[in-house]
Amino acid sequence: MGKYIPKPIDLSDVTISEDLQELREAIAENTHEVWAENRMREGWTYGPRRDDTKKETPDMVPYNDLSEKEKEYDRATAWRTIKLLKKLGYDIVKAEETPLYKEMIARIRSLEHANHCSHCGGVIFKHQVFCEHCGKKLEKEDFTA
Repeated sequence: MGKYIPKPIDLSDVTISEDLQELREAIAENTHEVWAENRMREGWTYGPRRDDTKKETPDMVPYNDLSEKEKEYDRATAWRTIKLLKKLGYDIVKAEETPLYKEMIARIRSLEHANHCSHCGGVIFKHQVFCEHCGKKLEKEDFTA
């Protein structure tokens, strides 16, 4: 068998509308939940450092308690998934606000890293320089401690 060389689909030409930011965060959170559930089935538990022998990892915590670096990994996976769907010709349209949607969005909006733009009220995250909803340059006061 030859050396495996990954060849992901080039998604650099795919533009995503700003209204999908909350969907991205919902997918990212669920991605972490699926990962954690699978690890628990394999016997993994929380530990202060990753230890493969003991099956311990510091990432065995709720999404909200992950480091921003770990959240960004899940967010990037979510963005790539959404972009792939668009590139394959799918439209992403929310038909209705289901009870699950309302619950997830409420949770996402209450996360420590989530704030709301003082100009338009859109969800913003600490790593952003500009609001993806209205384009306003974000200032320190836009992010509550």
